[in-house]
Amino acid sequence: MALITIQSETTDPMCADVSPNIHACADILQSSNLPDDPPTECCNALRRIQETESRIGVQNTCLCAKSCVITHIVAAGASIKTLDADEQDISISLQAKCGVNLGFNISENAQC
Repeated sequence: MALITIQSETTDPMCADVSPNIHACADILQSSNLPDDPPTECCNALRRIQETESRIGVQNTCLCAKSCVITHIVAAGASIKTLDADEQDISISLQAKCGVNLGFNISENAQC
C-alpha cells in the first residue's frame, strides 16, 4: 500500500490546475439550486479537472479538490451544499448535467 501525501493546494504545484476550476463552480456548489443548464464556464472547468485526473490520478485530484474546498470555501465561512432540491448530491448532479464523471463528489467530506 502506497502512502500519498498531499500538501496544501495553495503550495502544491500538482493542485494548481484544480483550484481555479473549483472556483468556477463555487456559486453553484454553495447553493441548493442546481440550474437545468449549468454555465458553460463551470462545465468547462469540470472538464479541465477531469483532464487533470489523467495526469495526477483520480485520488490526487480528489484530494486537491477537497483541500481547495476546505481552504477557500469552508474557511471563508461557507459550505458546499450536499443535497439539491431533489435530494441528490449537488456536485454529482452538476457533473452529470455537464457530461462529466470525476469519480468523486466535490466537498470537504469527499471520500478520496
